[in-house]
Amino acid sequence: MRLAWFRAAPPTDAAALDATAPLLAALRTRHELHVYTPATAHDFVWTHFRVPYAPCVFELDNTAAHAFIWPYLLHYGGVLLLASPTLHDSRARALVRAGRHDDYAAEFLFNEGRPPRRTQAASEPEGEWPMLRVPLTAARVTAMPYRGLADLLRERYPWARVVHAPLPAPPADGTPARRPDAGGTVVFGLLADDRVDVAGRARARAEALGAAATIATSGSPQGVLRDADVVMTLARGAGGQPLQLARAALAAGAPVIALETVLTADWPALDPQTWRPRGGSPERPIAVTVDLRDEEHSLALAMRRLAADAALRTELVEAARAWCRIHASVPAAVDVWERLLHEAAQLDPVARPEGWPAHLSADGSERARAMLAEFGVTVDLFSDRT
Repeated sequence: MRLAWFRAAPPTDAAALDATAPLLAALRTRHELHVYTPATAHDFVWTHFRVPYAPCVFELDNTAAHAFIWPYLLHYGGVLLLASPTLHDSRARALVRAGRHDDYAAEFLFNEGRPPRRTQAASEPEGEWPMLRVPLTAARVTAMPYRGLADLLRERYPWARVVHAPLPAPPADGTPARRPDAGGTVVFGLLADDRVDVAGRARARAEALGAAATIATSGSPQGVLRDADVVMTLARGAGGQPLQLARAALAAGAPVIALETVLTADWPALDPQTWRPRGGSPERPIAVTVDLRDEEHSLALAMRRLAADAALRTELVEAARAWCRIHASVPAAVDVWERLLHEAAQLDPVARPEGWPAHLSADGSERARAMLAEFGVTVDLFSDRT
């Protein structure tokens, strides 16, 4: 197949925690695949006109770097690879920055069923509004890498075509260097822009209970993986670099403590309150996940146990590597994506529902059409008019 793949950056091996890069490399051995980024997207229209793509894939996240993708998704459809449970913040900022306040208000109303408080992006709390109805409608099918979120989207948007399509665990540059025996000081690592204050308070509580633990922070995921015995990701809202760091750690061989969220719901994990598997999963636990309702206390319990129990750390590492081979490897992802891409190529676009904002279907020729219509002239090459 001839595929167009829109994403924020080229899929280079040097990209930090790029889970899609190994998938693209594997698909390129089977298909003619062209990647479009902000630097090359202007070439898509004429390239697609000459030799059409079937289908297009739009890798969309809630960041400014992904904002350029929206017009292409709206006009060409295809497969939406949704990397975030909310897209409001990126889309709102892009529209408001362009002075398109009325368009933002119309989209917010269509997505959320009420107008925004003000037609300014800053008027709505970040991360609160999904704003997903438009992209789910524009796409022929939506691919969600996280099973729990795929289930949630199908429940909230039963008319949308949503499938679970996993991505490989991101390739990591190096593995954790230290593996202390029982009794040694265990280093718990996290990103410097993660919730270091929460980790520090939890470490103090764990230390008061006798844990030999210290915290190391780094500005890069590779630094965390290099320096930590146990990797922690505590950012609320989930997704983005912290989640990819956790997935990279699972594959690379580091025990992981993460938040229990919809994005980690399909991980077989231990509950630090009981040290029993969550949800009765038959698979061996691969991580420890912390309930947000008892975050600091549960995190202290997790740090205390993992600091003292070298055998448990080893068990988690071995189980995580085995789980990743089945659920987060390149071959596993390619098998699913091959089927998805062939099915998507056969699908018809989703019908635009009542109330679809008019500006989302605009192609830039509206003013020219209106002016020519006054003279009975059309720009449609295949019009029935003579």
